[in-house]
Amino acid sequence: IKQRRMVQPAFYRDHLVGYGAQMVALADQSRRRWQNGATLDIDQEMMRLTLAIVGQTLFSADVEQEAPQVGEAMNALVAIMPLLMLPGSQFIEYVPLPVTRRYLRAAKLVEGTIYRIINERRASGENPGDLLSMLMAARDAEGDQAAMSDKQVRDEALTLFLAGHETTATALAWTWYVLAQHPAAEAALHAELDTVLNGRLPTFDDLPHLRYTQQVFAESMRLYPPAWAIGRMAREPLELAGYTLPAKSIVIMSPYLMHRNAKYWPNPDQFEPARWADGDFYKRDFTYFPFGGGPRICVGERFAWMEGVLLLAVIAQHWRFRLVPGHVVERKALITLRSKNGIKVTALAR
Repeated sequence: IKQRRMVQPAFYRDHLVGYGAQMVALADQSRRRWQNGATLDIDQEMMRLTLAIVGQTLFSADVEQEAPQVGEAMNALVAIMPLLMLPGSQFIEYVPLPVTRRYLRAAKLVEGTIYRIINERRASGENPGDLLSMLMAARDAEGDQAAMSDKQVRDEALTLFLAGHETTATALAWTWYVLAQHPAAEAALHAELDTVLNGRLPTFDDLPHLRYTQQVFAESMRLYPPAWAIGRMAREPLELAGYTLPAKSIVIMSPYLMHRNAKYWPNPDQFEPARWADGDFYKRDFTYFPFGGGPRICVGERFAWMEGVLLLAVIAQHWRFRLVPGHVVERKALITLRSKNGIKVTALAR
């Protein structure tokens, strides 16, 4: 909780405005690289873009050249997660399995990237006011004057570095997937962008006016929540639905299952952005919780909402995507709800 208080100011409105401008600029650069009629793995394209964004906005660092290695490292980290859920997982790194060796190499590579960024910042002595600066200079507001250790800075930066691009990229990839299959929703999205933006790039101040764009993103995350399952540990014995859970029990909640529960959602498997016309994108009754909830709700929730909407706006202004015939798109539930074989699309210039 203490470290969460130290991180939280990085996501206040004044910082979000600046982050938004950087997101738009990087998305504009990315979409200009595509060729009309080209085949893209939109999953990988979004991963590359959101990695560049988290590197620039939160750490003022260029990590684009490291994107392929970070992508491979993420795959290795994701692959070992089922083993880490088993009893005795604290010893898994000592078991010489191929998946374990790949995981250890991946962890070393990603940690090396973060330490490179931290060391470059310390050497430069600069303070650009980004998240990394705040972590390195943070003091607890309640009077504890101890700054974060290098390891704490690394851990916090690493968590945000990985989660800050993986989840948003996954959400966007599935959004392009559903839009490619729903031309009426895609046309309504284009109409809003053409009316609100009139050919210019979006800004932070446009967000309240991009209502349908927000509805599309919210509905996509209802069907395909990036964090498809969220775990919590019971601090003390808990009575739940007639069952007694001992202290330290692991409780798994699934946004994916709740979001598709017909008790709460009419036509739960249908993509219907209009169901969000009331603008209630922040339901707190836990029928919709793509970012979790309670005191441990994702600290970067507002950052991710803004990023998703702005990137959709920048890219959909100029492109529409169609699924490549014959390419089978399957869900693969790991840490995040990934696509098993990627999402291959044909890019068509508007």
